[in-house]
This record gives sequence, structure tokens and C-alpha cells, in this order.
Amino acid sequence: MPIYEYECEKCKERTEALQKADDPPLEKCEKCGGPLHKCVGGGTFHLYGPGFYTTDNKRKYLK
Repeated sequence: MPIYEYECEKCKERTEALQKADDPPLEKCEKCGGPLHKCVGGGTFHLYGPGFYTTDNKRKYLK
């Protein structure tokens, strides 16, 4: 499930919510009750497995 970030228009407090893609967006700030809007941020993802990073320990092949 993706993590969405919201910002309150009233108190400018930012919060994150773990939601399904088809869940309705949050509407009220838990702190002050003001309206929330969803923030657009840089998406994060992780690549798992060998060979994705230059610091990985790669096999040394004999010639």
C-alpha cells in the first residue's frame, strides 16, 4: 500500500497516511480540524537484489 502525504491548509501540519489507491482521500486535519490536501512528492522505491548499486559486492569472474 502506498503512503500518501497530506498538508493542512489551516495549520500547515504535514501528515502521512498508509492507504489503498482506491481509498477516499483524508479531508480533515486530526490536529486542528482544518481541510487537508494531498501533496505531490518524489516517489520512492527500492531496488532489491545484486547489481543495482555500484557499492554492491559483485562476483569476480576469472578470465
